Amino acid sequence: MPRPMTPYQMKKSAQAWASQVNNNRHLEMEVAEADAHQRTSMLYKAMISHMQDGIRALERQDEVSKNKWLTKAHTCFNELRASLRHDIEPEFAANLDNLYEYCGRQLAKARVANKVELVEECINLLTPIQEAWDQVHDEAMKFREDLAEYQKSQAAKSPQQDAND
Repeated sequence: MPRPMTPYQMKKSAQAWASQVNNNRHLEMEVAEADAHQRTSMLYKAMISHMQDGIRALERQDEVSKNKWLTKAHTCFNELRASLRHDIEPEFAANLDNLYEYCGRQLAKARVANKVELVEECINLLTPIQEAWDQVHDEAMKFREDLAEYQKSQAAKSPQQDAND
């Protein structure tokens, strides 16, 4: 079981990934400013994108591109596995770890056997997780906004109640 990455290590890893993507300064800034949840979302999106590129390379029978894209997707799996917090939710983290490990093995098989369906299986397994991850973030942000608004309204009421007492 890989050792969990610290937030600093996750940020450095994400920054290294961003700098490899055509030296894209905009993406590097986006990664630097992203919170841990957003960086994980970026990893999911990159991983799925790399697998889709790997499928296209498999279909073209382009060995170099196939290896490049499937290796990049596999690297994303490793980063996601390293970021799992087994100390917070051990069963959930173990399930995700097993899924990432399984998909990593499927990518290795796809690379050797040139089987598009193995990569498609991984995409089909991971896309709902990526979508759920993004939805959870959106709902959490809305909850934070609603909570802040509620706290402000309570703080505004509190001095009025103290004056009436």
